[in-house]
Amino acid sequence: MLIKDICQETGLTKKAVEYYQQKGLISPEIRENGYRYFSQGDVEKLKKIALLRKFDLSIEEISKVLCSQSPNTVLREIKYQKEIEHNNEKKKLELLEGLIQGEDRETIESGLNRLFEQSTIKQRLLNIFPGYYGRFISIHFGQFLNIELEREEQKEAYQIIVTFLDEVESFVIPTDLQNIIDTVTSTIDDADVYKLSSGWTNAVNDFDTYYNENQEILEQYIEYKKTKEYRESDAARLMELFRKFGETSGYYDIFIPAMRKLSPIYNDYYEKLLETNERLIAKHPEIQDWYQR
Repeated sequence: MLIKDICQETGLTKKAVEYYQQKGLISPEIRENGYRYFSQGDVEKLKKIALLRKFDLSIEEISKVLCSQSPNTVLREIKYQKEIEHNNEKKKLELLEGLIQGEDRETIESGLNRLFEQSTIKQRLLNIFPGYYGRFISIHFGQFLNIELEREEQKEAYQIIVTFLDEVESFVIPTDLQNIIDTVTSTIDDADVYKLSSGWTNAVNDFDTYYNENQEILEQYIEYKKTKEYRESDAARLMELFRKFGETSGYYDIFIPAMRKLSPIYNDYYEKLLETNERLIAKHPEIQDWYQR
């Protein structure tokens, strides 16, 4: 089925179909003449996407539903989260109206603080670190922080992380590299972040399958990192900057241990990650120094 037929069948515009393809939600066959051919499976998937979009689900949320073996469980989690967000927004509007009506500022602020206490760890950190550090947390740790602060150990770890991020020396990146980072990150949305993080999460959870499916790509990458081209590349410069920052800032000695206490999900991932790294090094001993700090 060609795209014009797809649009007629699903009620979607060409631009919408192209966008969902770009985001990796569908993968039509590209034939020799350059035309995209959509299978019946693509049709059903696009119908489901169109339905979920009417509920205002984000691309990231839709991706989770489509990738899950238990989509109803994912939808229940999304519904629960949206109920919390809806109730919080309703309470914020009530407090805003109170501010407009001249209610006591301390009363308003107290109400807002109570709402903040009920937010997820990710929401808290993004709220107090709206710039680079908030974006860093969202990209690298967001999937592990959609939980609330409950236990005392978590609260202590949270304070350690906040203090670390607030007091750590600013990470200085040369202007030319910063421009590259800004260009790339400005085009990354939550769905892209989810796809990036889920790829390595899949490797950690099922190393054998991931390695067998990606062995050729991994070997090509390992060989590329040995070349002069890589050593002189912007990517190599950035990696060296990140390595030095990690060694001197306390990132590995303060931030990561606190993150493991803050999120049981991340702690489980971290332990599996160490095992995955060991198994990868066993297959390719020449990458040993990648993991030294």
